[in-house]
Amino acid sequence: MTGKVMSSGGDEDMPDWIVHVAVAWTICRVLRFRYSEFNPANTALVMVGSILPDAIKVAVFSDVIGYNLWNLLYVFHLPIGTFILAGIASLFFREKKTAFLFLSMGILTHYALDLLLIQVGYGMYLFYPVSWMGFSLNLVPNDDFYITIVALAIALGVYLVSDQIERKMLKNNS
Repeated sequence: MTGKVMSSGGDEDMPDWIVHVAVAWTICRVLRFRYSEFNPANTALVMVGSILPDAIKVAVFSDVIGYNLWNLLYVFHLPIGTFILAGIASLFFREKKTAFLFLSMGILTHYALDLLLIQVGYGMYLFYPVSWMGFSLNLVPNDDFYITIVALAIALGVYLVSDQIERKMLKNNS
């Protein structure tokens, strides 16, 4: 959630991706206590989905070789483009529907977190192409690295607690 967010594409710092992945993992790990579908493989899909909206960042590499692909790739940072990308990616899995659903869950966590950011532009175009209205809650500054620390601390806490619970369950079953 930290890093620069620009309405027409641009750089985001690495902590942004760390927050997206940490939150996705944490949610899946907590849900795993109740739902066995949140196994490590499906959790990995949610984590990949959580950074899928930032697929636009491949345009950084095009800048290095002198091509500007930001305008062509910006559609992937819009919900419609990201879900199309998830649909294409899910075609590579045996369980296509399951893959799409778990990738979509990650995409939704990404956009939920991005909605919290103070936006540089007009906000996120959640309903494009139906509406050009931008949305943002403008709660978290783009450069707040404490969010990264908090997300990682919560993920570590969930990991430690879940590890202890699993050890107790294994001990009781044997």
